[in-house]
Amino acid sequence: MKKIIALTSIFLSVFVFHNQSSKAAKTPYQTIVFASAVNYCGTEYGYITDKLAFDLIVKYSKEKHNLEPYQVATLMQRKSWAKDTDDFIDLHGGCEKINEVVWQSLDSKPTGFKSLMNGKKDYEYYYDIDL
Repeated sequence: MKKIIALTSIFLSVFVFHNQSSKAAKTPYQTIVFASAVNYCGTEYGYITDKLAFDLIVKYSKEKHNLEPYQVATLMQRKSWAKDTDDFIDLHGGCEKINEVVWQSLDSKPTGFKSLMNGKKDYEYYYDIDL
């Protein structure tokens, strides 16, 4: 009986930790790494420019952690930032997988008159995704 309980708890802990949404970034640095990974993949596939990517990450981090642009830039200057971003991309199946999820989110963005009534911010289509 104890073995069954132990195996069940191990399975559940691995399942829960592995399937946590990327939206669950706890620290400002984790948020920057996540958004940087999405931005990098988007620029590699050409559906987002570097300028737009930085503007979106600043707005997103402002809402999530009340960060100013200089704080975003400072976090991006950490020595481990590039490696952490690369590791995040690898962990989530590469740019192809990340872009697939982002494209699904962007496809849900309303157009025409519906877009006038849409209260969702642009960066939410890029970053409020489940990886």
